[in-house]
Amino acid sequence: MKIAVIIAEFNPLHKGHQYLIEQTRKITDCTHIVVIQTGNFTQRAEPAIIEKHARAQTAIMCGVDAVIEMPTAYATNNAEVFAKAGVQLANVIPHASYLVFGVENNNLQILKQIAYVKLIKNREFDKYIKIHLKAGLSYSAAQTEVIKKLLPEIQPAVITQILSGSNNVLAIEYLRELYRLHSSIQPVSVERMKDENKQTNTTALAIRDAYQNSLPIEHYIPAQVLPFTMEAIEKHPVKEMFESTILFSALTDLDVKQTYNATPEIARMFRGHRPVTYDQMVSTMPNRQYTARHLKRVALHAALGISKKDIQFIYQRNHLPYANLLAIRSDAHDLFNELSSIRLTPIILHGNQNRPTMDKYYTRMRQIDFRANSLYEIACKQKFSHKPLYVILENQPTEPIVSDTPDKDEFADISEDITDTPDNE
Repeated sequence: MKIAVIIAEFNPLHKGHQYLIEQTRKITDCTHIVVIQTGNFTQRAEPAIIEKHARAQTAIMCGVDAVIEMPTAYATNNAEVFAKAGVQLANVIPHASYLVFGVENNNLQILKQIAYVKLIKNREFDKYIKIHLKAGLSYSAAQTEVIKKLLPEIQPAVITQILSGSNNVLAIEYLRELYRLHSSIQPVSVERMKDENKQTNTTALAIRDAYQNSLPIEHYIPAQVLPFTMEAIEKHPVKEMFESTILFSALTDLDVKQTYNATPEIARMFRGHRPVTYDQMVSTMPNRQYTARHLKRVALHAALGISKKDIQFIYQRNHLPYANLLAIRSDAHDLFNELSSIRLTPIILHGNQNRPTMDKYYTRMRQIDFRANSLYEIACKQKFSHKPLYVILENQPTEPIVSDTPDKDEFADISEDITDTPDNE
């Protein structure tokens, strides 16, 4: 068995993602593809445009073998924390041989150089970052200037171009964590597919913006998942309702000493201006050092109770407390066996099955996931199943048979104790 891992959001899954999946098969010659996916809230701290299990199903329909969920506290965080969680989870998957990721500029050697210098010169890097932040630069601009200083052998224009790509920045963080863990996983970069008409990278953000502005998006979505995707998008939370709920929580629950990434200046802005939309939140923030994405994360983390101590866990340990299985091919018996065998970061396979020994780390992450799922359901005005999907593709690949329980004889060798009891969480 040879597994390739992709860390993704699929929000929604588009033709660029399908291309990445196809290239993963072609380049790595892997036997299985496992995706580590965000849950109902994304790295931008926004509600996913499609519920997490439905997004996982589209991935299975496009050639992925299994999808597991990254805990919300890390999935809604900055590139460094997001990448640490993804790589730590990939690193415990048996037979994980490759980590495949999309980039705007396919120069893996330079990406590795930047990642390595951030790792071995982390104190020097942090020192210069603080200097530039005090001078009023955003973190992104400060990082670009520091990397130019620490890697003078690379042309400044090249560094600027590379660090202007959000996927490049994530790739650097993936590489840095792989180096830190001394992981045997081999990184593989794939240049993102260009839009046929505009010759630009197709992005999920552009698709979401187009949909919210009532523009057609069908030509971005793979044909085999188009009807399913369009139907699932109709259940997306109302943007204004979601923002109001989050901002109310931020106003009442934001604690400068506890809430991750909160500062006294951000707290004063929330309480002084009492924004009721994200646009107002950004426009009333006098310090432009704080990006819209940073402010959204602070608001969401206040609403979900994500504290600084919660994030410290990922720096104190080299593995996550658990991960949820979201979807798997019904015929992937061998892969199911391998996922069920993980002990360092147990994969919760079905309801309460395979639950790890509970400790403080597990309990906190589980509480945050529960709050996130509940908030998403309230915004959608709909309850969603919390059980993994078992997807049968053999007969009708465009209309798969989906169940939240395995067939009677499936996976019998290792999961005879699976029962169709409701998830209590």
